Amino acid sequence: MKKFMLFLAVTLLTFALVSCGGSGGNGGGNDTEDIVLTYAAWNLGSADSETPNMERLMLEEFEKAHPGVKVEVVERPKVPGTDGDQAWNEFLGAKATVGQLPDVFMADNIPYYIINDWTYNLSEIANADAEYRNISTDITKTATYEGKVMAVPSAVHYMGYVVNKTLYESKNLDAPTVESTMEEVLTLTKQAADHGSTTQQGIVGFEGIEHILHWYPAQLNEDYGWFTFDGEKFNLAGSEFQAAVELYRELKTSPDYVLEALQYVSDQEGSGVVLEQIFPSLDYFNSNSILCKWFYTYDFGWMQAKIDSGEYYWDLDFIGTPVVNGVKKVPSVIDFLTVAKTTEHPELAYELAKWMGFGKEGYLKRIELSTTVEGISLVNFAPIQNDADLMDEYFSIYPSFKGLRAIIEAGNFVVEPPKFQVGYDKVRYNGNYNEDNKMGDIINQLMGGELQIADIKVALNDRANAIYAAEYATFYTELEKR
Repeated sequence: MKKFMLFLAVTLLTFALVSCGGSGGNGGGNDTEDIVLTYAAWNLGSADSETPNMERLMLEEFEKAHPGVKVEVVERPKVPGTDGDQAWNEFLGAKATVGQLPDVFMADNIPYYIINDWTYNLSEIANADAEYRNISTDITKTATYEGKVMAVPSAVHYMGYVVNKTLYESKNLDAPTVESTMEEVLTLTKQAADHGSTTQQGIVGFEGIEHILHWYPAQLNEDYGWFTFDGEKFNLAGSEFQAAVELYRELKTSPDYVLEALQYVSDQEGSGVVLEQIFPSLDYFNSNSILCKWFYTYDFGWMQAKIDSGEYYWDLDFIGTPVVNGVKKVPSVIDFLTVAKTTEHPELAYELAKWMGFGKEGYLKRIELSTTVEGISLVNFAPIQNDADLMDEYFSIYPSFKGLRAIIEAGNFVVEPPKFQVGYDKVRYNGNYNEDNKMGDIINQLMGGELQIADIKVALNDRANAIYAAEYATFYTELEKR
């Protein structure tokens, strides 16, 4: 009888442990076996760094917010004999070859991943998510191909001009605003600039003309995106691209107020122009001696830190790109996260990608970390969703850049495309124009004035669209299978 009672007690205890999830599975209890998601990104820093990394902290916080889920970082190996990391797509390709793609990974060439069948079609999951639908379509359409959502945004960085309001006002002029036209920005800046000083009292006028050929045509024609692409073809033979080339050449030959033009003159032998004699410092922005300079919004962190410390005692604001013909479409660059085709947990992988990027809960946690953890920099991208709560939190950190809020709320953007547009790299840079020149060579000759757009615009446009058509034909064949 005693042996039977002992056996019964052991049996009941074993049953109780199993019922409570003690041996694994999806039951409750601290011993439950975790679901494991793998994650790879190029912004994780070193695993053994003593400096905290925001992205790794965010992964830890995701685990806290999702009990029973473990996120494992897939570390990118070093190139043997160097301190450099393995090339990103080489790293992913090696993982794909052995069937070990990370569940979630950063993307720098989404069409390439689609062709290689690495990406999960997120359309059903994303389109059912109200937060995803709250993102500007100018952003979400970039990684949507024939209605298929193949990646989601993890950060959006805006480009445009930061203006030194105090410096304009010192010349009794109103500083440009987000509502200023291109003509107004250039006129005000030319009036306030001083490129003729010989006593190091000069003021730099305008800097940042490199991307005019890319974004300016979209200001002239709302149907255009970056580099005149309209969703189906490039429009390099049109009046808009010709106007962009002509504006670039005008600015590049205006050394009286455009820094790049003055630098070009100073580089010419015998010019007699010595920049060190004109300006108080060649570190123009930090020395309070430049009126209007091109920046990406990820630079706001160090700027705001200098403002908060009192090192910058002048007022700055971000105006994006100026209004042209009543149109304002601000250039931006997007970071993306993709979910692997091979993931066993697509919904949860999507939640991780959302947490690390556009999701409200994750973004608020990111702001909390950036303001409470010593050694962490301020959040380096604005909210991706046009959400009042997120905006309020972000601009409580960045009170000096009010213009950006108006830009985000307007929601009109033109997006730099190398990470998502089929064939763009070949159309703009590396494709063959003829036997002797790449496409990038021809564009450089246009920018340098060695070629005239009127003479080559038809041939340039034909070649660009031939390259694009060939690239897209290959891509579309693979997309239909996804």
